[in-house]
Amino acid sequence: MRKVASLAASLLCVTLIAGVGRIARGVQAPAQPQYTREEADAYNALYRAYEAGKLEEVVQAGEAFLAQFPNSVLAPRAKPILVLAYVQTNRLEKAFNMGREVLSADPNNFSILYVLALAAVTASKGRDTRFDADGLTYATRALELASAGTAPMGFAPQLWEQQKNKILGALHQAAGLFLYNKADYDPAIEHLKKSAEWDPSDPVTFYLIGEALKLGKYAKLRESYDKLTPEEKVAEAGKQLLQRVDEVVDQMIEMYARTVAISEANTSLQALNQEARKILESFYRYRHNDTTEGMEELIKKYKPSAQTSAGSP
Repeated sequence: MRKVASLAASLLCVTLIAGVGRIARGVQAPAQPQYTREEADAYNALYRAYEAGKLEEVVQAGEAFLAQFPNSVLAPRAKPILVLAYVQTNRLEKAFNMGREVLSADPNNFSILYVLALAAVTASKGRDTRFDADGLTYATRALELASAGTAPMGFAPQLWEQQKNKILGALHQAAGLFLYNKADYDPAIEHLKKSAEWDPSDPVTFYLIGEALKLGKYAKLRESYDKLTPEEKVAEAGKQLLQRVDEVVDQMIEMYARTVAISEANTSLQALNQEARKILESFYRYRHNDTTEGMEELIKKYKPSAQTSAGSP
């Protein structure tokens, strides 16, 4: 399992927390919510640790701040920072508990929705599905906010245009994964196909589509076909049912071939590559008279370099 701290890489260029920063200790405008010098000092210690990337110090300073000043007007600034620190130090229960507080006060906080959805994905890929339900809720809400067509709060429009393909691809993959884990295969496939449209560079998306097809449509059709008598299988209805089975198998073959092609050069994805290749060969043989002739050519077709040269999206 990749450590949840690796989420930091996926959050590059994401403006995580809108409106946070150091607090001046000078005279406050009368109309502004008031805070004491002690509150400002405690908050600034938290923020300096955050700026420096000292995550354990962020956790200590953030927890100390909220323990000493739970009702401070600066608490809404401190909590999102602490959520990120909890995620990056793999304190997921604390991250989701604090995240619920943040989202209770600010349900449209896109950045926190995104961070927690991805944290739940990382946990789920490591076989920890405790956060799947929250992750699905947060990914769905983030996608709703993004559907407005404008940059979510916390993103400069130019930054959003640069990052939205990766972000939306990740959110649709997240929703698809959580639905897949619930055996809701058809809606999972819908999200996963959208993920592939936004970000076709992630082989996990194609693998999940293949698996969802295999466990959903293929399993049902195959079960129906296998229940037929020999006479029914050669009748017209049986032939049509087998044709439907084979059509789904062909879709699965494409998904597994794409998985193999995209993951082949990535040393960290070799387990995925080998698993996808094994499944691909099994179904490819079924559709090609128990041979693998042409399979490598199919894989090559979906390699990123081949698609780029062919002008594919």
